[in-house]
Amino acid sequence: KNIAAAAFLCRRASSEGPSSSHLCTRRRAWTTRTLVDGDAHRETRVMLSFPRVQPSASRVRAPAMNSRQSAKAHRPAAASPSTSDASVSAYDRDVLIVGPGVLGSRIASEWLERYPSAVVVGQTNTERAHETLRLAGVTARTKDFPSDDPSAGRSFAYVIFCAPPSGSEDYPGELRDALKYWNGRGTFVFTSSSAVYKNEDGAACDETSEVYDLGESPRVDRLLNAEKVVLDAGGVVCRLAGLYHSQRGAHKYFIKTPRLDSRADALVNLIHYEDAAELCIAALMSHTKSTVFLGTDGVPVTREAIARLAVNSGAYDDDAAVPEFTETDGPRGRVMSNDSTRRALNWEPKYSSFESFMKQDAARDSYAPADASKRRRRKWIFPVIQWNPKLPL
Repeated sequence: KNIAAAAFLCRRASSEGPSSSHLCTRRRAWTTRTLVDGDAHRETRVMLSFPRVQPSASRVRAPAMNSRQSAKAHRPAAASPSTSDASVSAYDRDVLIVGPGVLGSRIASEWLERYPSAVVVGQTNTERAHETLRLAGVTARTKDFPSDDPSAGRSFAYVIFCAPPSGSEDYPGELRDALKYWNGRGTFVFTSSSAVYKNEDGAACDETSEVYDLGESPRVDRLLNAEKVVLDAGGVVCRLAGLYHSQRGAHKYFIKTPRLDSRADALVNLIHYEDAAELCIAALMSHTKSTVFLGTDGVPVTREAIARLAVNSGAYDDDAAVPEFTETDGPRGRVMSNDSTRRALNWEPKYSSFESFMKQDAARDSYAPADASKRRRRKWIFPVIQWNPKLPL
């Protein structure tokens, strides 16, 4: 925290001129003895504070596209890399993440991997996760942070809002508050949900598909009202399909639930957390305004297939089983695609589908426990030991 405070004081001192330069000099001497200028200070400070993470294999581009909700009103042209570089300098890569949970924490790690000298501020409702965030190199603060907080009184070129609507009585108001910290030079990103799309009869769905009308669903109303606040302010919306990783997602619920009152053939659209983080970072760096992107791997899978693939992967406990699906009627789901998003952001998912993740990758990702491979071997060997009488007990 002291190191982060020194960084902010140095910036303020250099911007105020010679009269306050002695303050910056004292802070530099206190922080490290190898400093020469502001650049060296920032780089050295970060190397002392922030751990590096493995880079992701997802790929990234730059911008344009849109949704039928805003249709013609929100259709900006793609920004070139030179335009983006000119609008935000290397000194302005600091980012504010509102709601640094599973997705937000991944974005923070990837951001620090790309920009080691950046300051990443994670804003939460409580202090429960602050120690974990600090260990990951994130400057943690609560939304009612005190006036003497190192990050108080400043704005950010890059802001991403990842907090869910649950637990908020005024979700659009939360977005308005977060927008106050955005200086408009970079991009403001709001992670919404693909649940706002209306068609659930198995038809095709993309970025421009029709969304629900206000008043049809209280849950969707909160998302659409929040999206409108962001789009009207020039921000970007990323509508994400069902998020998952090896230890979290629909599959973990399915394989532990004996009976589900839903259709076995209902379609579920998915995106891995690592790929969603890469897509959000691509949206942040796109420098587009009032645009809607869609995050999905583009390969919908049935609920029964999700459970069966997870069980057959051998990556989970021996009591994992495919549940009984009791319904034959109900919504069929959507067949989602996001070609426009992929072209605009130059993005492709690392995990091309849930099936390939379970079969080819054997449910191995950065979230998998260290003993996952041993558990898989034990799972596949177990039937041999059980049924071969020649093997010793």
